Amino acid sequence: MIANNSLSTFHQWLLAEPSGSAPARTIILHGDSTVFSDRLIEEIATYLNEYDDDGAGRWLSAISDLVLQISGNPDLRQLLGMAEACQSCPPDGPCGLRKTLTALGQRGHVIFRASAPPAKVLELPEAFHAGVGNGLGPTRKCHLVLNPDLMDPGSMAHIIGDVFLEWHHRNHFRVAAAQKKA
Repeated sequence: MIANNSLSTFHQWLLAEPSGSAPARTIILHGDSTVFSDRLIEEIATYLNEYDDDGAGRWLSAISDLVLQISGNPDLRQLLGMAEACQSCPPDGPCGLRKTLTALGQRGHVIFRASAPPAKVLELPEAFHAGVGNGLGPTRKCHLVLNPDLMDPGSMAHIIGDVFLEWHHRNHFRVAAAQKKA
């Protein structure tokens, strides 16, 4: 499935089998919006839809516009299992967007940009964090940081996708081995 960010693709993603009992597979991109665009999110999803056999073509590129549409629509929030928005927290405000990103991430097979500025940390402890920038600021605690000044922008999606797949598979086997010993 080619990455797409339409509401119909969101519905297809939502109807697909969830990630199962394993931790949800989520990639969060960090960096200034001047450094990378939503296109990188779409390119990573396209790459993973082609090369992640376990993902079965279910990767969703949750670009900013799609996240805003989901967050602002009570029916879509309900489909994600989100509670009603509270009066002090509008759905399209920082808190509402954080809740939407958390719900998307808990479902898995999704890539999105970290909320900026982060009102609170997203509740996704098993997420893979990739930074695009110089390794300072919000990218300093990422699993991977790519400096766009030192590489071809066309290869960044492939590098992030490959490193994520390696990280995920090694982490999966490490957890399985620990459970086997217990």
